[in-house]
Amino acid sequence: MIDTVKLTVPYEERPEWLDRVRRDTGYVAGSGVFTATIKPSKSYKQKGLYLPQLQYVERPPTKDRAKTRTLNIELSLPKLLFGNNFDELTDELFSAVVNELSKRIWVVYDVKISPADIKQATVARIDYSKNIVFTDRTPVSTIVGVIAMGNIPKTYDVQKIDFRNGGLIYHIHANIMDIVMYDKVADLRQAKVSEKRSHEKYNYTQLKLIDEFEKRKNVTVARFEIRLSTKRKIRNELKAIDESDDLRFCHVFSTAISRKILLRHWENITNQISKNELLADTTTQMLVSHVNTKTDMQFAEASALTLMQLIRKEVNEERAVRNIIEGLFSKGQYTRLKKIGRNQPTKTQLTSLLHITKTLTEMKPVSVTDFIK
Repeated sequence: MIDTVKLTVPYEERPEWLDRVRRDTGYVAGSGVFTATIKPSKSYKQKGLYLPQLQYVERPPTKDRAKTRTLNIELSLPKLLFGNNFDELTDELFSAVVNELSKRIWVVYDVKISPADIKQATVARIDYSKNIVFTDRTPVSTIVGVIAMGNIPKTYDVQKIDFRNGGLIYHIHANIMDIVMYDKVADLRQAKVSEKRSHEKYNYTQLKLIDEFEKRKNVTVARFEIRLSTKRKIRNELKAIDESDDLRFCHVFSTAISRKILLRHWENITNQISKNELLADTTTQMLVSHVNTKTDMQFAEASALTLMQLIRKEVNEERAVRNIIEGLFSKGQYTRLKKIGRNQPTKTQLTSLLHITKTLTEMKPVSVTDFIK
């Protein structure tokens, strides 16, 4: 599915509405780059009406190109249509999105852009995302934690990794792209306190959903996002999944493309996570899987990890496993064994990963009313 996009619409001549914007911004024409930004006023936010942000950019000619005039339109598409991004868009809603965007820009900003121009607009940034709903109280922090077990730096050109808000957010800042997994309900609670504390911004249209989630403590929502921040990165991603590198909005607004990109990166991450707990059922399989994880592992270590895995299968609660090991042996024994087998997620965690893989593969749109009403 698609959430935030940045669309670029070209102009051959200065648009008629520019003089009004220039008067409002107090801009005095010069020879440099002219930018004029139009944002929704506080009154619209108070009314709960979601609006895109517009930026007109006029660049002077250079020896390599003529003068350029473009309008950048940045917005969350689900918030435009539904007022929230718990609900997800389908391909059939593309015309509705385009028509609503054209209408809202015209009615509120007095800026006329036809639906046809929006359809053909160039996508300069796009966030492909999927909401994964759990109805069994699965803590998203446990999913975030198991993703952190993967050796991500080997897969991506990682600049920084944020593991924030008590394990509610795992944010991989790679070169010209971001990968994010976070607890969407918990993040919305943070936004209700202060938007500065939340990962996602512009939540004012969906804060009312908090009360509904509070009534349904069994429901948690994990959010997986791939954020492509440049046209070059979008083209590279499209080529990587054997799609045309056509950057027109009408092309990249695609459930099939979203599925391929999300699954590609999800598999890159989860392939780095050892799945011994899931694959090993017998004691022999467990012992072999631990030795295969670390080829120089000694018999005593492999036996201890296998025993701990058997206890984990029996009690199915990590705190109980720790109490048993520390009660029988030294307090540091559990910590030492966990460090050796740190890439061993529990079967419960792996079941959650399989649920996410299944959700990304099926790509069925989520509707908030399905799980909170």
